[in-house]
Amino acid sequence: ADIVKIISEYIKLEKKSSNFVGLCPFHPDQHPSLHVSPTKKIFKCFSCGEAGNVISFVAKYEKVSFPRAVQIVGEKCGINVNLGISESQQISNKYYKILEDSAEFYHFLLENTVSGKEAKKYLYKRNLNDEIIKRFKIGVSPNEPDLLYKSLLASEHQPLDMIEAGVVRSTNPYTDVFRNRIMFPLEDINGRIVGFSGRIYHDEGKEEPKYLNSAENKIFKKGNLLYNFSKAIPYIKSNDYVFIFEGFMDVIAAYRSGIYNAVATMGTSISNNQINTIKKMTNNVVICYDGDNPGIDA
Repeated sequence: ADIVKIISEYIKLEKKSSNFVGLCPFHPDQHPSLHVSPTKKIFKCFSCGEAGNVISFVAKYEKVSFPRAVQIVGEKCGINVNLGISESQQISNKYYKILEDSAEFYHFLLENTVSGKEAKKYLYKRNLNDEIIKRFKIGVSPNEPDLLYKSLLASEHQPLDMIEAGVVRSTNPYTDVFRNRIMFPLEDINGRIVGFSGRIYHDEGKEEPKYLNSAENKIFKKGNLLYNFSKAIPYIKSNDYVFIFEGFMDVIAAYRSGIYNAVATMGTSISNNQINTIKKMTNNVVICYDGDNPGIDA
């Protein structure tokens, strides 16, 4: 690993004698105090004292574990570092696949069914065009009680896993959790679908809650979720600030207006996990919560 090349992906470095110098990212640095030695393959800040090699730099900057930093450096060098998959990761991967297949199922119905045409009319009225629908993987859930269940079963997913993933109920017979709603997939900070929010779009459902969200489970935890984060990363970095909204529809509305550096916390509470994730990208935050008491308190 070329330590100068990799660190310069994170901060600007300038050559000074046989070394390179730059502003230290680990403290408020006004004058370049971080020195990088290509021959010794180490870095050291002569102000805050932070020092180490290329992997420890990436681990501290990205706020990830040492093994994950090894993997990141490997990716930058074109080397695949296999860390192995734990049993819990294997279980989680099953849920991610079920949710991904569910999102594809819902999107297919939106594009190819009568109920999908009706749902699209509603989306068009809300000024969501085909490009936005595709980008945010919007779909529609069927009115039939178990169509998703049967589709997932045909793809060899197990009923218990579908229940754990939050898309099927353990009734007898099994039934889908979401029915007759426009479906918005909810992604985690890594861009993996972890749940759904379903919205009614017709008069028959007016007695039901406007939105029905996935229940929290092993992979869907609102305190770890920043809607649209993975897609917004390059825009947050280039603008060096981020808009934080309460909900995903605000993010979609912002995108429609040409604002791409926006995320949502799915409510007014902000967890330390969410704050630390944002801090990796920028320290400049514009909070766009509602002007009601919960929004002001948050």
